[in-house]
Amino acid sequence: MEETSKSNNLTLDVNEKPKLLQWIILAFQHVFAMFGATVLVPILVNQGIAAAGFEGEVLSIAVALVTAGIGTLIYILCTKAKSPVFLGSSFAFISPIIAAYIAGASSGNASDGIAAAMTGILVVGLVYIIVSFIIRLIGTNWINKLLPPVVIGPMIMIIGLGLASSAVNNIGIGAGVETIEWKGVIAALVTFLTTAIIMVRGKGFIKIIPFLIGIIVGYIVSIALGLVDFAPIADAAWFQLPNFKIPFASYKPNLMIALTMAPIALVTMAEHIGDHTALSAIIGKDLLKNPGLQNTLLGDGVATVVAGILGGPANTTYGENTSVVGMTKIASVWVIGLAAIFAIILGFLGKFTALVQTIPSAVLGGISLLLYGFIAVNGLKVLIQNQVDFRKNKNIIVASSMLVLGLGGAIITFKTSGSMTVPFSGMSLAAVAGILLNLLLPNEKEDNDTQNSSKEFVTEKKNNLDENNLVELNHPLIEHKLGILRSKNTGTKEFRELAEEIGSFLCYKAMEDANLENTEIETPICKMKTKKLNEDKYAFVPILRAGMGMLDGVINVIPNAKIGHIGMYRDDTNDHKPVNYFFKVPKNIESKEVILLDPMLATGGSAIDAIDLLKEKGVKKIKFLCIIAAPEGLKKVQEKHPDVKIYCAHIDDHLNEDAYIVPGLGDAGDRIYGTK
Repeated sequence: MEETSKSNNLTLDVNEKPKLLQWIILAFQHVFAMFGATVLVPILVNQGIAAAGFEGEVLSIAVALVTAGIGTLIYILCTKAKSPVFLGSSFAFISPIIAAYIAGASSGNASDGIAAAMTGILVVGLVYIIVSFIIRLIGTNWINKLLPPVVIGPMIMIIGLGLASSAVNNIGIGAGVETIEWKGVIAALVTFLTTAIIMVRGKGFIKIIPFLIGIIVGYIVSIALGLVDFAPIADAAWFQLPNFKIPFASYKPNLMIALTMAPIALVTMAEHIGDHTALSAIIGKDLLKNPGLQNTLLGDGVATVVAGILGGPANTTYGENTSVVGMTKIASVWVIGLAAIFAIILGFLGKFTALVQTIPSAVLGGISLLLYGFIAVNGLKVLIQNQVDFRKNKNIIVASSMLVLGLGGAIITFKTSGSMTVPFSGMSLAAVAGILLNLLLPNEKEDNDTQNSSKEFVTEKKNNLDENNLVELNHPLIEHKLGILRSKNTGTKEFRELAEEIGSFLCYKAMEDANLENTEIETPICKMKTKKLNEDKYAFVPILRAGMGMLDGVINVIPNAKIGHIGMYRDDTNDHKPVNYFFKVPKNIESKEVILLDPMLATGGSAIDAIDLLKEKGVKKIKFLCIIAAPEGLKKVQEKHPDVKIYCAHIDDHLNEDAYIVPGLGDAGDRIYGTK
């Protein structure tokens, strides 16, 4: 796919540099987008520590801003300036940081708490780096098996719900509160409602920064209610060195407790992949291919390691900034880089960071009431969007066990040398349990009731498809031939002949709307007026290599149609992504109706890429012919290309965990050519 700003409708493409004034304004826009969430993490961590009865600052707002900026610049370097991503403080690690600090500080020394928390952040970054190198060696398929949606969804829910009590206590309406401070409740309510209204009704850039606006409005209300103390601002210097915490200088690293944070890194990787997938759709480039997941994870990991070395929170890709890219169509890495520099500068402005520290806890409670719930609901969305089937007992066991362990206060304590103990609890325990249960529990055999239930589930998935642009050939003869085609006992010759036959049937159906031209002929009896098909207006384009198995069948229907070829294969080591290796089509392809051929429509990736290539050549009318299709792939193609009409002999049940169609017919290419 040609990667230009014209093809992806961007105003500024990834490597394009704006003019100076525009550059500065656009960069500040990204700073505003990231600011609210980035500074919230250290504030909420410090409040959680204080609520547990410990004093002192664990994470510094100034350091969080500096490490977010440095981390973003590191990411840009690791991805060769090909990905317009801003890195900021991760909410996923709020509870683990608090838990690590409390475990370390239980010795009576606050420095031990700092050591546990900071070393934990370093470990998280190292996990990212290690995984990035594993991906370089063996691809990404193992990640999908290790972290399926049934594990990721509950984990994200635990991240949000595990912090719920903190939000309620900050508002001042927790279970242990004897006297409610109504001024704080009012400030929290105003903050909450402002944020919620902007999220629902906001437009443009305003909708991207609801948390920031909510905090500002809540802060103004708090000033009016007399809840803000301005003394820290007056005492602060204009320029101030952030409170960096350096290993071996500020503390001695504590690896044992830090290791309990490592499992959370595996779950946040799934979010990392999701964020980059979303950004890829916006900018029209597959970032998981180029610069590649191995490089985006490396950038995130190195950035988090540096953050840990300087005393900052773990980093993550920011959806807020991705939304800014989508809204403005400005994908310039130059803009992201300047925003990162501005964030670093803000971290050294003492009065600015002091101002942030004066935000009342009630305001933060109003924000976090919405924020933590939002995180939890995102976990639920993962389960819904991936259609996790909770009719299966295995899925119920995995998800329910994780939720109980993660939210029930479960803890396993390991004793180390000396008097030190390492608590393995909460989120980390739930993550490990979910991964192990999913890998070790066998897949259950389906009884008749379950099979019927599955059929209903499949029917539901089919009902979600756009029937106006989808034709399924429900014909007895097709069913008969499909049964023979699917059989593992069918040989290469017969398989090839059946694929051609079914291709002919599909082509007949696809040509029902063909426009015929008037012509005159002479029969053995007399002259007559009739109609004919202008075959020159059509082109067949099989997706290599399996699509060639249908070509002879469709040529039998329209012998004089032109023929092109698109070469693709599925990379099973890289999340089943299609890889393009050949593209050649007839001249004037843009003036023809193109019929795209591929026996199997599984994930939809190859079909989408092929259609993209044809549209870039100017083709206006495309039909897609396949023998069998999975509902998941059909839905993706319809979402990306709703104008393309799809003709298939049969819609099968679903895709399995290896992205193969079930019941399917095996690898069509191998069976057509006898290569296996």
